[in-house]
Amino acid sequence: MPNWSSRNVCGRISTPRPCAPRSRNIVSGSAVLARSADRTIAPEPAIASPATAGAADGSGKILIRLLSATVLTALVAGSLYFGWPFFHLLIFGAAGLMAWEWAALCSRGRVAGGGYALIAVCLAIVGLASFAMSGEASLVLILGAPAIAVLARTDRMSDAVWLGAGVLYVGGAAWGAIALFDMYRDGAWAVAWIFWVVALTDIGAFLTGRAVGGSRLAPRLSPNKTWSGFFGGLAFAAVAGLLFALAADRPAAGFHVAAALVVSLVAQGGDLFESVLKRRYGAKDSGKSVPGHGGLLDRVDGVVPVMILVAVLASLRGGVETPWL
Repeated sequence: MPNWSSRNVCGRISTPRPCAPRSRNIVSGSAVLARSADRTIAPEPAIASPATAGAADGSGKILIRLLSATVLTALVAGSLYFGWPFFHLLIFGAAGLMAWEWAALCSRGRVAGGGYALIAVCLAIVGLASFAMSGEASLVLILGAPAIAVLARTDRMSDAVWLGAGVLYVGGAAWGAIALFDMYRDGAWAVAWIFWVVALTDIGAFLTGRAVGGSRLAPRLSPNKTWSGFFGGLAFAAVAGLLFALAADRPAAGFHVAAALVVSLVAQGGDLFESVLKRRYGAKDSGKSVPGHGGLLDRVDGVVPVMILVAVLASLRGGVETPWL
């Protein structure tokens, strides 16, 4: 009879192999597993998803922007209410900071002698204008720009010209604000009106551009600006002018609307101008002085050209007429 032993069940006779002894590592590993089986496994820390993290970061940035805007609004409103010397001190500090940011941009972060001269000239213009020395202020404004451009030690002549232009940009805006404030009994209201219209222009352009989108206004200068935002800014400015006229019970509401549209156009042009400056020097922001907004130049880029226009009118006519106030 055939032998059905376990050796040839598979049809092949094989020699049984002795079992290998258990490894010490396996034994020790089993012991470790046995001991850790009774332990409570700590849960892994929760990791926020990218969407959640982005939302939290975005809300935090919005909060910072709101807080910064609130502080700036309170400073401007308080200085306008209390008048001399608080408004003039505010303009003095703002002009110094804006001149520093302008010099840092034009020198690519290395402020040197020309940059410090720019700051000194802008502060001198504010000081002279604050004490009703408009003739002297205009003289410093006119001569200061070319003087700084000539004296500035830069690698390229174009950088020196841009640095000298800071006198006209910063000094002209500061002088315009003081001239408008000092020359008329309703000067504080005139300054507040400009800030109000420019602020509503920025808000309208942002909200409309985000909601509607559409074709770009100037893709080479500022890729984020759209035509819808441009017209939205104009519409919000017109509403701002009308609301001011109604709230202050002023006549000629149509004039308020027309003046607000002009201010909005100039303000949006100033926004594009600063975009040109920052793009030229490869900067995203003019600085970090205003948390959430960048630099002070970024925050007042719409107000500055309007105040420069006021300064030009003041120098040509010996004052700025404000018939709507």
